[in-house]
Amino acid sequence: MFFRHSGLLMLSIASVAVLSACSDDGVSAPSYSIATEIENTDAIYYYQIDPELQEIRLHSNGRCRILTGTRYAWEKSADVNAAAFRYTFSNDTLYLKAGGESVLVRTSGTPGSLEGTWKVVRYYNGLGYEVPGESEGLIANRQITISGNNFKETNQIASTFDFTKTMGFYSLLKDVTESQDGSDNGSYGADNTFFFENASSDLLAYGAMTNDYTILNRTNTSIEFLRKGQSFLLEVYKSEVTAFSKSIVLKVSSNGKTCVSEYKDFNMTENSCDWYVPAPLTFSHSDDYIYEAEYSNKYEFRNCFMSLFK
Repeated sequence: MFFRHSGLLMLSIASVAVLSACSDDGVSAPSYSIATEIENTDAIYYYQIDPELQEIRLHSNGRCRILTGTRYAWEKSADVNAAAFRYTFSNDTLYLKAGGESVLVRTSGTPGSLEGTWKVVRYYNGLGYEVPGESEGLIANRQITISGNNFKETNQIASTFDFTKTMGFYSLLKDVTESQDGSDNGSYGADNTFFFENASSDLLAYGAMTNDYTILNRTNTSIEFLRKGQSFLLEVYKSEVTAFSKSIVLKVSSNGKTCVSEYKDFNMTENSCDWYVPAPLTFSHSDDYIYEAEYSNKYEFRNCFMSLFK
């Protein structure tokens, strides 16, 4: 999600499960239920160009207003209207700045005009260092299409991105080993930490030395390992990143059972604004709106996860 505003209030929405978190092996692979539970954010949020300010601004067809600590209302006429990127361009090069800087080259259109299609060729983080790919290596093939004042981007998760090198994957494996030893109460599964690679070391290889497990097979999205005579398969079943959301579906399999963990981080929609939240929320900078939310089936997954060790 490229729209990040410091201090914005985030709403956590858990246990709104459509998909069963646990199934016996042999059952067909789980459907991606998040896609049907949460409406398409692209129908609500969009970017527009402000040539006078030289900004790409985020707009929306509605906002989620906080009425009380547990009551919210969707205002269809409200617009976010916030700066997302600063830009400069010269002939066939476009520079987008938002924390870091993306350098894009024109793939179609007329030199000297913003209109056309642009492709990211370099990305610099907030310290000015070039990093592989886009957004710390997670995003690849990011393209920007500009028509009039409309600005639309598409991208995909890079094939080189290694989910098994993220802190989230390592934490999941650690949950498995500790639960097998009876020293932990389970796992909540997927969260935002699965989208950031750990660049300093290979945590899973380190874990194999300290937690006494044998890696049987490993890819960028899965690891199969053996520990104390019990085999486990941890895998990213489906993942997606768009301009306004990130989502992931994990599967953990052992002893003839499979547990499914779902997580999505997204900009608020009318549907999610209506969800009941039992705990009071804290206001952020006296702003009466919620901008982002998280969805997960963590409680169902946790119950299923513990059944793998019985």
